[in-house]
Amino acid sequence: MKKWVLSHRDSAEMLAKVEGSVGKSLGLGRSVQANCAEPEEGVVFVDFDGYVFLREGERFVPFLGCQKVLDLFPSAVVDEGAIKYLLNGADVMRPGVRRMDDWGGVGAVVVVKEEKKGRSIAVGTSTVPGSEAMSMTKGSCLKNLHYVGDKYWALHKKL
Repeated sequence: MKKWVLSHRDSAEMLAKVEGSVGKSLGLGRSVQANCAEPEEGVVFVDFDGYVFLREGERFVPFLGCQKVLDLFPSAVVDEGAIKYLLNGADVMRPGVRRMDDWGGVGAVVVVKEEKKGRSIAVGTSTVPGSEAMSMTKGSCLKNLHYVGDKYWALHKKL
């Protein structure tokens, strides 16, 4: 496993890439320094002072174990019946969604939470605009990218 710390200049560039990829400003100063870890070839965990993201290729995804990051994104709350499918990698289907924030356009990063205790169980990208998803009665509305128990979850335990 490789671990390294980026220089301030490289950290600022990495932060710009992360913010561009997820479409959100993290509000971190230019002096923030990124710590990186690569537990497996091709998967990198990037930590900006407690804001943890996964990088696979050029795509950045918020890590489910980091509540500070997850609070920055809109959410969709799913019923209990959808949980077992989501934890096996299935996409979020509209009938299983109880409540949702308006996440904007296609490709927005959305945190999926379970209804009972409000815990984050998955992160996905929207396949339809938020306003359209609210009026849908069937079909997929979020593509599942990262969920509790997936390979990223297991790799983070090695860090």
